[in-house]
Order: sequence, then structure tokens, then C-alpha cells
Amino acid sequence: MKILHISDAHLGRAQYHLPEREEDYFKAFEEALRLGKSADVVLVTGDLFDTRRPSNKTLLRFVEAVEAAGVVLYAIGGNHDFSYVRYRAEAGRCPRPRECLYDTALRLVDRMRLARLLCWEAADVGGVYIFGACATPRDYAAEYRGLLQRMPPGSVLAIHQAVEGVKARYPAEDDDYTMPQAVFQGLPYLHIAAGHVHDHLAKHPAGAVWAGSLEIWDVGEFETWDYRGGFEKAQDVAQKGVVLIDVAGKAASLKPISLPPRRPLYRVRLFIREVKEAFSAVEEAAKLFDREGAVVRLELWGVVEGGLKTGQLASRFSKALHVDVVDRTSSPQKAVALRGTAVEELWRLMKEKLGPHADVVLKAMELIRDGEKEAAKRLLLKALYD
Repeated sequence: MKILHISDAHLGRAQYHLPEREEDYFKAFEEALRLGKSADVVLVTGDLFDTRRPSNKTLLRFVEAVEAAGVVLYAIGGNHDFSYVRYRAEAGRCPRPRECLYDTALRLVDRMRLARLLCWEAADVGGVYIFGACATPRDYAAEYRGLLQRMPPGSVLAIHQAVEGVKARYPAEDDDYTMPQAVFQGLPYLHIAAGHVHDHLAKHPAGAVWAGSLEIWDVGEFETWDYRGGFEKAQDVAQKGVVLIDVAGKAASLKPISLPPRRPLYRVRLFIREVKEAFSAVEEAAKLFDREGAVVRLELWGVVEGGLKTGQLASRFSKALHVDVVDRTSSPQKAVALRGTAVEELWRLMKEKLGPHADVVLKAMELIRDGEKEAAKRLLLKALYD
């Protein structure tokens, strides 16, 4: 029995609000489904969609991709697939766990028979059971383990969680969906096909293997170069792919299959000391990284006298699809504190309404300004539920 394990397709995600990047996610999913033709079934371990209520366009593209591929698809719910807040309110109290997914696209996909939704259920896929465990916040680890005990012995366990101790670029260690390793001890699974961690082939001693996301998720996975008077590569672009699970008897063998990157994605960190050096460094960067269809993030670091006009720096690139310039430099002089009745009144209102969370909101606003929306979201959710 061959199961093609794919994960974290995040269909509908448009990185930097670029329709071209949204298309990249669809193309990666379609390529993964084509690979699924060599398997008996395709298993998606969560975050099939980027939001709980994807657009009509996203749903239509999904339907077209699945029908064109002609594969048998099984899926579990990821943290992007359903309401985080409502799940926390109701987790552990659903008489039919599948109903915890409420009015999500996954239930629609299941009812249309485009994919079988497995949420605390097992499916016999030809002598092999797949048991699906939908994403669960770690606050409910005890209930989560209790539900896992429903699985038939020798199952391929499908989860959408990180596990404490796994080394990954994403998510961070304090992620709300990181389960203790003890949750999985002594359970009768044959193999854990995992989602949520975006690193292709991340592994854990508990027996979990992550397929990783199908496309590059954020700037932390970009090919990264540092400039300190000259350019030096700091990191290769993150590898993406799927995993073919071959179950024979009481053993499961794994075959990783890579998916090639669809466009150049560069993170260029410029460590500079003066404005003049910034312009010369960007000129060099444009010669190396200004490629057709590329997405480039320029980060400026250092202590610099005088202001930088980021628009002028971005204009040095003419071929790239998108150039994001983030100024992280600081002035050698201390910043002048904001003064005035309006600012003081705004701060007073924030402290009055939000209390200690006022500082968290300000930090989140800074992250959003810098394009780090996911980091801002995690910061706010952590503050909200702590």
C-alpha cells in the first residue's frame, strides 16, 4: 500500500499580496497531486487551505485540481482550516469530533466527496488504517492523547502538530500546537505522518516525519545572503517536497520526493555603516539578485547617520517581481520621544483598555509594518490566551 504524504498546501495564500505567489501555491499542489498518481491514496496532513473560509476562486481551483488528478484524497484539519477561538471553546466536548470543524471548507470538500475528512476517525485504505487527528492546541494534550487511543493498532497516524524537541525553522518552539512527546508514547501506530512543521523531512524520535509545506512560507525560508563589504551566502532556499509511504506488513518505508522552487526568492541582509554604503551595496545586490520573476527582501542593518529613502533603493531593481525593503537601521543618537496631547491621550486609552497588553499591541504593529504578519498573529494569540 502506497500513501503519498503531502501537507500544508495553504491554498489561497498570496504572499506579499502577489497573485503570482498565490498561483505558485496552486502549481505546487497540482504537481504534488500528479505525483500522487503513482500511489494508492494521497494524504494531506492539514492546512489544505490558508484560511477557514477560502475564496470561491480558491475552492474552484481546488476542485479542478483534484478532478484533473483523479486521485483518492484523505485530509485532516490543520490550525488554518478552522476557527482557533471556537475550537478552544468547544474542544473535548463534541459528541461527534468531526463537527468541531463547524462551517469550514473541509466539511464542504468531504460532502462533495472530493476528499475524505478524517477527524478522530480511521479509514481502511486497503488493509492499512489511516487514523486522522485534527490540529489541537497543546492546552488539551490530555484530551488529545485520549482521542488518539481510538486508533486501530498498526495505523498510519496523521497529525497536524509539532512535537517538543523537533528542530525546525517554522513553527517557533512556543507554538500553541506543539505537543509534548509523552502524548505519543505507548500508542500502537506504525508511522506518524505529520503536518504543521514546514521543514521537508523534519523528523522526531517519537516516529514522526513531516512532509513540510509545498511552497516557501515566509522570509525565513528564502535563500539568504549577507553583505559586509562583500556578499556571502548564509542559507540555501528551504527544500520542499512530499513523502511516499510504502506500507508492507508491519513496516513502513519512506521515499522523499523533492519539489523544485518555482521562482527565485532572496533575502538580502545589508550590514552598513553609512548611507553612501547602502546605495553601493544595493547596486551590487541588483547585479546578483535582480532576476525575472524574483521576490527580493532587502534588509538594512547597522547604525547609520541620516535617513534612508527605501523607495530609491528598491528602484535599482527592474526585473524582479517584487522588492520589499525593510529598514532596521538605528541612529547613533537616541531617538526623541514622541510628545504632545494626541500621542499621550492615545497611549492613555490603550493602557486603560488593554492594560499590560498595550505593549504587545505596539510590538505587533511594528511586526506588521515590517511585513511579519504571522509573527504578529502568534504574538497576539499568545498574549490573548496566556
